[in-house]
Amino acid sequence: MGDRNNSKASIFQAIILAALVFFGFQFFFGHHEEKAQESGKARKVSAVKVDIPASKEIGQVVKVETPLYTAEISTVNGKLISLYVKKYKAQLVSSVSKSMGIYPLMTVSDDPKLSGELAGLELTPNVFSLNIKDKPASLVLRGKLSDGREFVKTLTFYPDSYRIDVSVSLEGVKLETIVGPDIKVNEAHSSRMGHIGPVLETEEKVVRLEPKGIPGYLSFSRVLWAGEEDKYFLMAVKGSGFSAVVEAVPPDHTVVRNLISKVIFYGGPKELNQLESLGMDAAIDFGIFGFAAKPFLKFFLFLHRFIPDWGLLIIVFTLIIKILLHPLTHKSFVSMKKMQEIAPKLEDIKKRYGNDPQKLQEETMKLYREAGVNPASGCLPMLLQIPIFFILYEIFLNAVELKGAPFLWVPDLSQPDPTYLLPILMGLSMIVQQLFTPTTNEQQKKIFIAISVIFTFMFASFPAGLVLYWLTNNVITAIQNFVINRLMEKRES
Repeated sequence: MGDRNNSKASIFQAIILAALVFFGFQFFFGHHEEKAQESGKARKVSAVKVDIPASKEIGQVVKVETPLYTAEISTVNGKLISLYVKKYKAQLVSSVSKSMGIYPLMTVSDDPKLSGELAGLELTPNVFSLNIKDKPASLVLRGKLSDGREFVKTLTFYPDSYRIDVSVSLEGVKLETIVGPDIKVNEAHSSRMGHIGPVLETEEKVVRLEPKGIPGYLSFSRVLWAGEEDKYFLMAVKGSGFSAVVEAVPPDHTVVRNLISKVIFYGGPKELNQLESLGMDAAIDFGIFGFAAKPFLKFFLFLHRFIPDWGLLIIVFTLIIKILLHPLTHKSFVSMKKMQEIAPKLEDIKKRYGNDPQKLQEETMKLYREAGVNPASGCLPMLLQIPIFFILYEIFLNAVELKGAPFLWVPDLSQPDPTYLLPILMGLSMIVQQLFTPTTNEQQKKIFIAISVIFTFMFASFPAGLVLYWLTNNVITAIQNFVINRLMEKRES
């Protein structure tokens, strides 16, 4: 029977390992595969090609300063030529804009002649600089077309938000608002996991498109918001049930044409609180665990109000989880301890009834009842940890709030530890935890040590914040087991 217990333990550990291996596979391949399939289903090829007029003229520059970002607006068309996010030191306007002569927030039309005139139209601003401190302020740009009609573009900036309200008017004309081309990918936050390219949400679903997979022009209707994204940042316009066209620009660039003239433009990091306030939080891709990742992240952000250091916050969060799971951990430890104590009796039953499987099962279950042991209870705490692990994986990998957060020697908790010290400590903590965990024989310990080594190599590529969570979890579990063991010994003596 001891062998059977070993087998159960080995199988359980193998299940955990297989789950993590599967998750690792999803890490490298699954997300990209899912996005490609999703975009394929959502796309609709536009039958009409409408060129976007280019204009490399900048004219004068209106500088806008807010607590969150700095922006530069050209007096030619009122286009956005620079958007620098202060907190994350990231420029969002791509260098492709300058080379192509197409910029975010350009206003164009489906009439090629009018569109060309608008692209190069010099406007007169009401101010040449704005310093937004405690209340919103507007930049109004005006210009006259060759036929005498007045073109007016109003941009309203906010001190505590990355939103910019955009309103464009021209009598008798339906206008479009451009986002792109592309979004500048800053080297510090590039990732093989994150999607880079057009993204939009319709009334049915969120669609992410791979730039190289767009066959010319794709049109979408009933759009709620649309733009360009990378893993951590978003430039998009929000409206109400408008149409949008995603245009491919060889070799692998894209421009999003939004057939709407009055919009909310969002240009900034994918911070949950900022995007939720605008109903654009679907832009954060937490994968299949999004339904649980968002509440967890909200709890993180709540704790962050009181604990500014993200590393310390992760330790406190782990402690809270362990306190909540302590009753199950205690029950699990007691059950494993009793299993250890009745191991000789189980072995004796096996010898006596080894040739009678039915009797062996009856006597084994009888012994379990008499000893008050549930063999499966030892697995429950670990089983509950697995979904938490997956949820935290998505958070640490995709939440911009943790980007660049240092802790001790780790420069960025959202990235793997470059020194590999944290995963090594995590592997050692698994071994230490095993020393304080009751087992029926030495074979099970050897299996667990082997798994600890494998986990060390696996965790070396995981975000350091996740490794810190698992390390802290192991240390607390080891302490719990040590204390429970001592208390049980005192009661028995």
